[in-house]
Amino acid sequence: MKETDSLTNLLKANNANISAVKANKILVSIGVLEEKERPSTKHAGVMKKFKALTEKGLAYGINKENMSNPEETSPYYYTAEFAKLLQLIQAGLE
Repeated sequence: MKETDSLTNLLKANNANISAVKANKILVSIGVLEEKERPSTKHAGVMKKFKALTEKGLAYGINKENMSNPEETSPYYYTAEFAKLLQLIQAGLE
């Protein structure tokens, strides 16, 4: 299995001068990530949003099940592929 890590950790490790929030917005805009919704477990009628890798995004990582809520996933990125993904993020800044 390929080594993965969170976007925040990989941005820090690669000295990328961009926040994970801003990077996520770019990844959504270029089709690597998508926003999904699930019903809240605590508040009836409330939808919770989370991000998941799209089919295109699966080239750069995997959607891991969120330990605190199995209906939700969290994107984790392949460390070996992150340089390519970072180039896409930086191109999205321009």
